[in-house]
Amino acid sequence: MLAFTVCFIFWIISICGETFLFSAIHWFNPNLFFLVPVLFCLRWRGPENIYMFVVWGLTADCFSTLPYGLYGLTFLIFSFFVRWYAVKVNQSDIIALPIVTGVFTFFSNIMIYLIITLFFEEREISIIWIKDIFFYKVLATSLVAIPVYKLLLYFESFFKIHLSERKF
Repeated sequence: MLAFTVCFIFWIISICGETFLFSAIHWFNPNLFFLVPVLFCLRWRGPENIYMFVVWGLTADCFSTLPYGLYGLTFLIFSFFVRWYAVKVNQSDIIALPIVTGVFTFFSNIMIYLIITLFFEEREISIIWIKDIFFYKVLATSLVAIPVYKLLLYFESFFKIHLSERKF
């Protein structure tokens, strides 16, 4: 039950950070709605991470201007990849954490754009769009990954839960 309390705290932090704090700075826009479930999945390797991704995706849908359900679908698809990486490859290396979150964030944004292009006939991918995604979303999310991970470790020790030692 305490693990879900930590999830709820990070859900509130994601909402406040994404809507209030980072919206004031237009050039620094980390995707906390995607970062937090990725970090939880890398740390907590339980099968219920898929539901966590969908909840964070639907929350991101509530606060975005994209068609409703697009983030939820994308987060659901990426939950399988992140879970596979967490179980098969991840060694809890804090140095690789920004790179991993940056790669997953980049491909998540590419998938969102491809789905919009397929169903809503948006413009073609340009170098400017990729530059904006890389510098404003991916790098910002990668920079915030380590402090959010350290906060997750702090809450894990504060509530005396061991997410990484959980049986699955």
